[in-house]
Amino acid sequence: MFASAGTRSRLDSVEIRVTFSGEDAAAATRTLAPDHGGARFRVHFCEALARSPYTPETLARSRTTPGQLPLLDAGVTLRLRAGGGRGGHGDVTAVLSPCRTSRLTERWLGFRAEGPDSLRLCGDWSGESRVLAASFASDCGRTAVEAVTSGSKPLDTAFSGRQRAFLTECADVYIGSGDLDVLGPVLIDCWTGVRLDHHEVRLERWTVRGSEPMEWFEVSERVAPEGAEVVQASLTVLLRGQGLEPDLAQGTRTRRVLEALARGA
Repeated sequence: MFASAGTRSRLDSVEIRVTFSGEDAAAATRTLAPDHGGARFRVHFCEALARSPYTPETLARSRTTPGQLPLLDAGVTLRLRAGGGRGGHGDVTAVLSPCRTSRLTERWLGFRAEGPDSLRLCGDWSGESRVLAASFASDCGRTAVEAVTSGSKPLDTAFSGRQRAFLTECADVYIGSGDLDVLGPVLIDCWTGVRLDHHEVRLERWTVRGSEPMEWFEVSERVAPEGAEVVQASLTVLLRGQGLEPDLAQGTRTRRVLEALARGA
């Protein structure tokens, strides 16, 4: 996965994810989520649906038909997130996953954070799936995100100059803001710093409303690369010991969310 020398061996952390869907998500929420203290976010995603062969017939076919989600198929996820409350938090994140280090120039392999921008190279582990994800986030404020998702400002105003340069240089597909559709929102309830035995985890409940409402619940833990296998095994045993069984049989959470949103677009 990683080159052997210099910055190409960079790995900032490993994020272990355990995801539940449907009735299992509801059970995990009841068992694990605190009664208070969570934060709520409205999350939108960008996709290039205009490039996809979307017709009523193609939408009725398999959820995993190639070409329906061209950015995701090319390993690119674009997320816009706005938080409620007084903080007014808002950020835009571009993720390359799986990320090939051969696509990352030395400029980005050496970049970590400056101003509102930050880049993290993280192992993304879910069950037996282990990939490298490059996550480039930019804090822009809730007002900026809401202006874009409401259509009152052009989409490209939400992305920082560094993010646009990063995508141009490192993504496997050309991304023009004029090609993009904004999908969502997804409602996310989030609890951070939750203690489960000796694990400190982040909990998220994702809800997609509409004619076919869908729900996911995710437990995640960010750890150092050394010893991550032991932490993953321990967390999985802990959750299963509480009668909770992960369900990823129909694909990753992000893909399933985007497929649901695209069908309703």
